[in-house]
Amino acid sequence: MKIGMMSRWNAACGVSMHAELVGRAWVQMGHALKVLAPEEWDKPLTREDEPYVRRCYCLPHHLDEKGKKRYFFDRSPFLEDFDVFVIQNLERMPMEDLLSVFPRIRKSSRTVLVIHEGGAPEDASFYRFCFDAVVCFDERYKDRFLRGIFPEEKIHIISYPCHPLKKGDKEEARKKLCLPLDKKIVFNYGLGVFRHLHLLPQLERLSKSCPLMFLTLTEVQDWYDLFEVAKKRYGFIELRKGPVSMELLYDYLHASDVLVLHKDSAEGVVVSSTIYACLGSGCPILAYETNFVENFSSEIIKYKNLRDFSRKLEDIFKEKPFVKETLSKAEEFVKKNSSFEVAKKFIELFERL
Repeated sequence: MKIGMMSRWNAACGVSMHAELVGRAWVQMGHALKVLAPEEWDKPLTREDEPYVRRCYCLPHHLDEKGKKRYFFDRSPFLEDFDVFVIQNLERMPMEDLLSVFPRIRKSSRTVLVIHEGGAPEDASFYRFCFDAVVCFDERYKDRFLRGIFPEEKIHIISYPCHPLKKGDKEEARKKLCLPLDKKIVFNYGLGVFRHLHLLPQLERLSKSCPLMFLTLTEVQDWYDLFEVAKKRYGFIELRKGPVSMELLYDYLHASDVLVLHKDSAEGVVVSSTIYACLGSGCPILAYETNFVENFSSEIIKYKNLRDFSRKLEDIFKEKPFVKETLSKAEEFVKKNSSFEVAKKFIELFERL
């Protein structure tokens, strides 16, 4: 099957993560994939683009590396014939230019929209597109806003994909990354590492009875600088610069005792792409209880407040029985929703259209 996909790619965001996980699975399954991706001027790529990736447009209001507005849209790649054409996160795409080529796309391809939007978009251009199928990640999207936009029969639920199960050896990973073997490692990574600053006093108290390291990995220079300042006060902080490939991210996860995620609730329907990406590592995930994790139950460990955070972190360090049970549930979830299983469900949908 020849599949075209318009999406961010090799970028540090949930849309790109979804596209990469299912897209690479399609390629491994023998399908011909062509990714039409935007230029990413403002942030480095997480890895070098594959031969099937074409960067042929810019996201609206995108800024280049010098902070100047820069926009272009190359029509030619969109005029190829595909069996299926998939669009990820339409709301963020250059919709006006896309509308100019969309009739041609519809003529030669079955069209599928993957919903990343958390609510009904305000831009009227969104409603001028017609798709053969619309895919969302769970019932919340369907119940809360999609039924009011698309016909019921066009809406399909396919889970956000998990990175395939990939466990590792903690000691080997630490040696590879030059990390200490005699400390508990609390891992914090990504664009939102600043959200964990308020946890530092709790970690400091715990460090008095249990030597630990707060391993922070980020590609955002402002947050790196912020943690460099914090490190003068909290010496247990270890800083590393990103972005990193998924392979290297898993090395960090294998080296860590726990991955911490703190993110306040957002408006609309959301998922945590970080959890889906990291769940297959075998590293426990300790996450703040908000709507970002409402679709998870026993696959991760949730905390409600700072006191609860400290107590559960200590339990993780002590490897209490419930931690092992959580990791077992996480493994079951990953096997059911791995990128290959999700990619198969997409192919089955494409074949039905």
